Amino acid sequence: MRGLKVPSLLFLLLLMPLLFPGSEADTCNRFSRTYIVKPPECKHDPCVKACQKEGFTEGVCEIIRATPIFMRCLCKKEC
Repeated sequence: MRGLKVPSLLFLLLLMPLLFPGSEADTCNRFSRTYIVKPPECKHDPCVKACQKEGFTEGVCEIIRATPIFMRCLCKKEC
Protein backbone atom coordinates (compact mmCIF):
# COMPACT_ATOMS: atom_id res chain seq x y z
CA MET A 1 0.00 0.00 0.00
CA ARG A 2 2.85 2.34 0.66
CA GLY A 3 3.89 2.30 -3.03
CA LEU A 4 0.38 3.35 -4.06
CA LYS A 5 0.45 6.57 -2.01
CA VAL A 6 3.57 8.03 -3.64
CA PRO A 7 2.28 7.87 -7.26
CA SER A 8 -1.06 9.30 -6.14
CA LEU A 9 0.70 12.17 -4.39
CA LEU A 10 2.88 12.83 -7.45
CA PHE A 11 -0.20 12.84 -9.66
CA LEU A 12 -1.90 15.40 -7.42
CA LEU A 13 1.21 17.58 -7.34
CA LEU A 14 1.36 17.55 -11.14
CA LEU A 15 -2.35 18.26 -11.41
CA MET A 16 -2.38 21.22 -8.99
CA PRO A 17 -1.07 23.86 -11.46
CA LEU A 18 -3.95 22.99 -13.78
CA LEU A 19 -6.54 23.26 -11.03
CA PHE A 20 -5.05 26.36 -9.39
CA PRO A 21 -3.33 28.39 -12.10
CA GLY A 22 -2.39 31.20 -9.72
CA SER A 23 -2.90 34.87 -10.29
CA GLU A 24 -4.28 36.12 -13.55
CA ALA A 25 -2.46 38.61 -15.73
CA ASP A 26 -2.40 42.16 -14.44
CA THR A 27 -4.65 44.71 -16.12
CA CYS A 28 -3.33 48.10 -17.16
CA ASN A 29 -5.86 50.93 -17.03
CA ARG A 30 -5.69 54.47 -18.37
CA PHE A 31 -8.30 57.06 -19.16
CA SER A 32 -8.68 57.63 -22.89
CA ARG A 33 -6.75 60.57 -24.24
CA THR A 34 -8.77 60.79 -27.45
CA TYR A 35 -12.39 60.16 -26.43
CA ILE A 36 -13.87 63.32 -24.99
CA VAL A 37 -16.99 62.62 -22.95
CA LYS A 38 -19.77 65.10 -23.43
CA PRO A 39 -21.62 65.49 -20.13
CA PRO A 40 -23.59 63.81 -18.77
CA GLU A 41 -22.90 60.54 -20.57
CA CYS A 42 -20.20 58.33 -21.99
CA LYS A 43 -21.18 56.18 -24.96
CA HIS A 44 -19.85 52.60 -24.94
CA ASP A 45 -19.11 52.01 -28.65
CA PRO A 46 -17.11 55.23 -29.22
CA CYS A 47 -15.22 54.58 -25.99
CA VAL A 48 -14.22 51.07 -27.13
CA LYS A 49 -13.14 52.33 -30.57
CA ALA A 50 -11.06 55.14 -29.07
CA CYS A 51 -9.33 52.71 -26.70
CA GLN A 52 -8.56 50.28 -29.52
CA LYS A 53 -6.98 53.12 -31.51
CA GLU A 54 -4.84 53.89 -28.46
CA GLY A 55 -3.57 50.28 -28.31
CA PHE A 56 -5.89 48.90 -25.65
CA THR A 57 -8.16 45.86 -25.97
CA GLU A 58 -11.28 47.22 -24.29
CA GLY A 59 -12.92 50.37 -23.08
CA VAL A 60 -15.58 50.99 -20.45
CA CYS A 61 -17.37 54.06 -19.20
CA GLU A 62 -16.52 54.63 -15.55
CA ILE A 63 -18.31 56.88 -13.09
CA ILE A 64 -15.91 59.21 -11.31
CA ARG A 65 -17.17 59.95 -7.83
CA ALA A 66 -16.16 63.51 -7.32
CA THR A 67 -18.03 66.76 -7.00
CA PRO A 68 -19.78 66.86 -9.40
CA ILE A 69 -20.06 63.18 -10.42
CA PHE A 70 -19.02 62.62 -14.04
CA MET A 71 -18.04 59.81 -16.44
CA ARG A 72 -14.81 59.05 -18.27
CA CYS A 73 -13.78 56.45 -20.80
CA LEU A 74 -11.38 53.97 -19.16
CA CYS A 75 -9.16 51.88 -21.45
CA LYS A 76 -7.94 48.43 -20.35
CA LYS A 77 -5.46 45.77 -21.50
CA GLU A 78 -3.32 43.01 -20.06
CA CYS A 79 0.12 44.22 -18.95
